[in-house]
Amino acid sequence: MIKLTNILSEILNTYQVEAYMFTDSSVNITDVLDEIRAIRKITIVRNITPEDFIQKPNVEYHLLSIKFITRGDAKKDLEKIKEDILTSDMSKTDLRVPGVKSFKYKLETLRRL
Repeated sequence: MIKLTNILSEILNTYQVEAYMFTDSSVNITDVLDEIRAIRKITIVRNITPEDFIQKPNVEYHLLSIKFITRGDAKKDLEKIKEDILTSDMSKTDLRVPGVKSFKYKLETLRRL
């Protein structure tokens, strides 16, 4: 008998990638991560920043592990996710994540799970 999980794993591809993010120190990192988790296709976001990393004033550095689901090209979806995090359409339904100053993927860590 075919299981639903087997069918879904054939259709949907789950990927993981690490990313660097700089945020404003006045914004709570938990709120930023919650906003990123709300972006379409993202399933899990974890902060994996080393505890001994020295932070600069007014800017916090974070290393993130992001898992996401795609049916197509993972690199295209990564660009769309980055665009959703960093850009604003200046309307009432602003999609930009507040507090994020910079966001960059470590593409060498992209892998299918």
